[in-house]
Amino acid sequence: MGKKSFLSISFLLFYFVSLAQEITPKGYFVADSMKIGEEFEYSLSIKYPKTSEVIFPDSTYNYAPFEYYSKKYFPTKEDSVYAYDSVIYSLSSFEIDTVQYLQLPVFMLHGKDSIPVLPAKDSILLVEMITQVPDSLIFKENTAFHKVPLAFNYPYLMIGIAVFVVLLVIGYFSFGKTIKRKIRLYRLRKEYEKFSRSFEKGISRLKKDHDINLLEEVLVVWKKYMEKLEDKPFTKYTTREILNSGYDQTLKDVLRNIDRSIYGQFDDEQIHKNFETLEDFTLERYKLRIKEVTNG
Repeated sequence: MGKKSFLSISFLLFYFVSLAQEITPKGYFVADSMKIGEEFEYSLSIKYPKTSEVIFPDSTYNYAPFEYYSKKYFPTKEDSVYAYDSVIYSLSSFEIDTVQYLQLPVFMLHGKDSIPVLPAKDSILLVEMITQVPDSLIFKENTAFHKVPLAFNYPYLMIGIAVFVVLLVIGYFSFGKTIKRKIRLYRLRKEYEKFSRSFEKGISRLKKDHDINLLEEVLVVWKKYMEKLEDKPFTKYTTREILNSGYDQTLKDVLRNIDRSIYGQFDDEQIHKNFETLEDFTLERYKLRIKEVTNG
């Protein structure tokens, strides 16, 4: 080994030893005793110069004879010269030694090198649940059948749900447009069938009775359906506004005859024929809408 290398190592060791003297770690068990397999806490804290850097053991450290569960950090506290850090570890043990010891280090960093600084070793007592074991054991025989409920396999359930969701997503992107089109056609058909039954019933009544209230009622049935079919506010439209919406040639005489009967108190025995014309017109608009949705 060269003289320079020896001097460098000696200086580094001297630096660590000098710095370690300023660091005072404390490690102790929070409780005095524990039971096998029961979690308990170990507190590790350290006071060190603010210019230094330290790290605590993590889950990869060997905590023998104890088993590591978790750790909880606390925020660093500082004054003008020193910093204070602390960690509480959750541990357990499955060893049967009456007294068990632990001495966790805190690592002081300097560049790529580190040196462990140890607190005083602390001990914890094992509480023995069985203080005396008999020379022989006497077993009680019980051959009675006891039905045990089957455990539900939740992992399989989650896998099944995940597969189902994936298939739904694939189906949506593959057949989404087709499904939406069929649903839309189904709704259009059901709405038209409902309208047709109600409208034909109204026309049958008009053939027997030319009551003005009945005329308005049947006309409202037609306007409500057309509002859904054409996506226009037919129920708010006047006859002139309906004609100005592009239906003037087909509906001009029909709607005017109906208005004359309603508002002019004109008793037209053939008024039902105007509503039959409305029914034929509505059927043509329905077929046109079906064709648009099918080709869309």
